[in-house]
Amino acid sequence: MNSELRRETLPEQLADELMDRVAREQLSPGDYLPPAGTLAEEYGVSRPVVREALRMLEARGVIRTLNGRGAVLQPISHEQLSQFFARAVLMREESLVELLEVRKGLEVESALLAAQRATAGDLDRITKLVHDMGQVVGEGEAYAELDARLHLEIASAAHNKMLLFLIESIREPLKKSIEAGLRSRENIAHHQRVQELHEDLAVALRAGDSQRAAAVMTLHFDEAVMAIATAPKPNDYEGGEGDTA
Repeated sequence: MNSELRRETLPEQLADELMDRVAREQLSPGDYLPPAGTLAEEYGVSRPVVREALRMLEARGVIRTLNGRGAVLQPISHEQLSQFFARAVLMREESLVELLEVRKGLEVESALLAAQRATAGDLDRITKLVHDMGQVVGEGEAYAELDARLHLEIASAAHNKMLLFLIESIREPLKKSIEAGLRSRENIAHHQRVQELHEDLAVALRAGDSQRAAAVMTLHFDEAVMAIATAPKPNDYEGGEGDTA
């Protein structure tokens, strides 16, 4: 095989070529790339170039280098996207609303597909989670944990692996956004409103009503974005501190 590389940034070009090779040869997680010496000979580059290309692929989560065994392909992971979303929310206050807007698009589609595709087992798990959430209304952390699990369960019920992957990637920021949304609601009546929307959503899913499920999920996110966007900031209170519960 003669595929000598001529670009200036050889490690980057080699990393891209190896990605193409994985697709071309239909390699799967657990398969190994050829040894570094073989790759260097095939592509007409030095071993340091190969090592740097492999480091790039490892940083992307594509491979894992095992001492004495070589580079093995890894399963697709949401870890890197998760780190990005978590860091974005920490660095910019506005990112929380932006994250909710991103989630809205993903999860409205998730609800619509779940109404069409959910199995009996999916629906039983969703119903139980909504019931359990009703037992802890007003308990911020406990409710947020169940709420995050519910959204992942709905994504799973959509039976779209890419959609589930994306929603999993924002799981921790997702939980934080739920907690922020609950804090921004003033009293137990607002918390109960959130629970009512979840119960309406569960009913729509069990009925297989995709348009209703999408409409309820849309309303849920619209109200959450509005609550967070209009919530008083700590420096809005006298003395710079205030109760956000």
